[in-house]
Amino acid sequence: MSYNSIEAEQVGYACAALSVFILCCRIVISRWRREPVDLSFFLVLLSMIIIVGRIVTNNFYLRYGNANDVLHDPNVPDHEDPSRLKVGSILVLLARVLLTAFLWLQIGLLLLFYSRITSGITWADRLAKLAWITTLLTFAGIVLATFLECHPIELYWQVDPDPGHCVRAYIQLLLQGIANIVIDILLLTIAYPLVCLRKRTLSEYISLYTLFALGTFCIVVTIIRVALIFNEDSSQTTRSVWASVQMFVSCFVANAPTIYGSLRVVRRKRSGQRSAPSCANGELSARPSRPGRDSWIKMDEEIALRPTIPRTLTVPPAAILCGTNITPALHPIPLCPIR
Repeated sequence: MSYNSIEAEQVGYACAALSVFILCCRIVISRWRREPVDLSFFLVLLSMIIIVGRIVTNNFYLRYGNANDVLHDPNVPDHEDPSRLKVGSILVLLARVLLTAFLWLQIGLLLLFYSRITSGITWADRLAKLAWITTLLTFAGIVLATFLECHPIELYWQVDPDPGHCVRAYIQLLLQGIANIVIDILLLTIAYPLVCLRKRTLSEYISLYTLFALGTFCIVVTIIRVALIFNEDSSQTTRSVWASVQMFVSCFVANAPTIYGSLRVVRRKRSGQRSAPSCANGELSARPSRPGRDSWIKMDEEIALRPTIPRTLTVPPAAILCGTNITPALHPIPLCPIR
């Protein structure tokens, strides 16, 4: 299926707007919950900047054209202004780097999410470290392939004589697609221990399998994108349309679990506050000033994966009874070892 430049621009605007909306929701919810600023916060901000940068470069190179479309697309007329063609071809390279950076930032957000909810599982931690190393190495490799597939680099905007197939950037496309799929499989492998843990409710199993379905969907979109680009002889409008679609899909997959989890934690805490007893004099607030990061899936690695140890439960006095002469000290209540 071929696309014209107007359709590519419209799809780019729509996917960019949806992606920015998702990222803004994540930031607003994070600030509303007064979560501490961490690495994921800066990755989200950088992702938004990259979306804006890619939209700007897309608009210019779709108007200026590029050498690959002039050479291989019969619907694209020859350019009389080689300087505009050169600028358009350079912006194409920049847009490919921005696309790679955005996709890999979403991978980083997913890695942070999986690392948090699988913390304490030794082999999952090792897989997470391997995924981080793979992410960094593949990003560097894809950026290098973007600029070095045509050597010298002037071949990217050369029309006469024909520079050859390097201007179609098939190596860069395959390297990006294969690396993306491999890392997605690594992420699903890291999350697999969650399915094996015991004492899951039906809603938690639904959440887990939805997480796996989203990861699988991201892989399917990558395969479709690569196949369609090959089918259209690497038409830049086709590349632009499906790059925009993949950006939105990866943004949704990387941020939806965190957004959903934050909203679920807030709802659970509110329901807990309504059911908690209140004191007539000097009611104690049940909401901390800076709530910690609660997982959207209740973790029970300590039951399923760790040795049995005695535990104690600390209960604040407000949870026991209310009165005016209650000392605000914590009362430890010993429990039997978990079996």
